[in-house]
Amino acid sequence: MDKKLLVTAAIGKTHGFGGFLRIHPMSGETGHLEKLKECVVEKRDGKQVAVSVLETRKHADCFLMKFASYDTKEKAAVLSGGRMLIERSQAPKLKKGEYYIADLYSLSVLCDGDIIGTVEAVCDGAQADYLMIRKNDGRTILIPNMQPFVSKPDFENNSITILMKELLES
Repeated sequence: MDKKLLVTAAIGKTHGFGGFLRIHPMSGETGHLEKLKECVVEKRDGKQVAVSVLETRKHADCFLMKFASYDTKEKAAVLSGGRMLIERSQAPKLKKGEYYIADLYSLSVLCDGDIIGTVEAVCDGAQADYLMIRKNDGRTILIPNMQPFVSKPDFENNSITILMKELLES
């Protein structure tokens, strides 16, 4: 994934007949989405298309967006199930100690000072996200992204450290 682009929302079902789509922000915030003029949509098939935002609105408990060239229910339906990507500069500002999930991808994974693999993906979990780590031997493991299992990411050294070596013994 291009680290310049961040996944900011999941695109849900169409809403009404005017081409609006339900938007589910990853951060829960919509302020940055209301200001968007353009973004990239990654469709279900993985293809990315640049789109212009025609209109945004809040409706009851959901946030709606309409895109140029996808302004009917039928046209908008092809974007349903996709993901909205934005440039990092358009994303909500981070507070101290926060980071974007996209920044975890490709971090070197250390254990006892040795590089044992890299972060390949991040998966949702019940109590924490899980890091999918591709070990140097080609196998993958899942480790909860929380202490006491792993350290905080060290972005200066592009690494994260496994704190419980026992997690590697499976």
